Amino acid sequence: MIATPIGNLDDITLRAIDAIRACDELWCEDTRHTQNLLNALKIEGKRLKRVDQHVSEAELKRWLERVEKEGQHIGVVTDAGTPGISDPGAKVVEIAFQHPGIRIEPVAGVSALSAFVSIAAFSDASFLFRGFFPRDAGDGIQLLNGLKDSLVSRNWIFFESPLRIRAAMETLKRWAEGSDFVPGFIFAKELTKLHETVYAGEGAPFLERLLQQHFDERGEWVFSVIIPKNYLKSEKDETDWMLTLECLIEAGISTKDAANRVSQRFSIAKNLAYQRALELQKK
Repeated sequence: MIATPIGNLDDITLRAIDAIRACDELWCEDTRHTQNLLNALKIEGKRLKRVDQHVSEAELKRWLERVEKEGQHIGVVTDAGTPGISDPGAKVVEIAFQHPGIRIEPVAGVSALSAFVSIAAFSDASFLFRGFFPRDAGDGIQLLNGLKDSLVSRNWIFFESPLRIRAAMETLKRWAEGSDFVPGFIFAKELTKLHETVYAGEGAPFLERLLQQHFDERGEWVFSVIIPKNYLKSEKDETDWMLTLECLIEAGISTKDAANRVSQRFSIAKNLAYQRALELQKK
């Protein structure tokens, strides 16, 4: 799994060049794009196979069976960045793990995700990457509300294409307008390239101003939604005792006893703990 530049050829690693030269065949999303990279690196005579989202699972299984049987050395690349992150490379690895004779090796390098995190200034260590933002506005708002309620992390990261970035911003603005807190946003486009641009701000007014600008949508986008600390703080205590309650229920403790223990440990109302215990038992 060979990482390649996301826009700046100087980001290619020496190890990636060696790996590309050593492999018998390169599997890639777009053979034309990968051939341009090979031309820039002055690597000739490399066999390329198109492995994109349209390749069936049956085809991948057949190809990987041959790789295992013949002991082939295959390099997997994406159009830009690290393969396996929101691209067909993930399916290749998933199926390859089913073949004990195939060794999977990462050739680390640049990634739009890690490049974005390095400039996002997240104040806590965790973030949640969700791949490409939903196309449908309703699905997008449903996802955002679900992430907010899950409290898994207060920093969420998405990819978006230049064709849909304005629609995504509209969805985010609509969601922010209906929220009982002020979310933060960071948008970055063309990372590592000549026209790299970063926009940062808070709430629906920021998105409104951004949408009114005549910015250039061209290029791949990464953006984050940041939930303020003071919003999660009020929900944190319930998260703690709910996790304890869930563990007790899963351990076979009765709903009444589990509720009593949680009520005493976290100083919450017994009725509330018991109601949540009943809800957990029904799942």
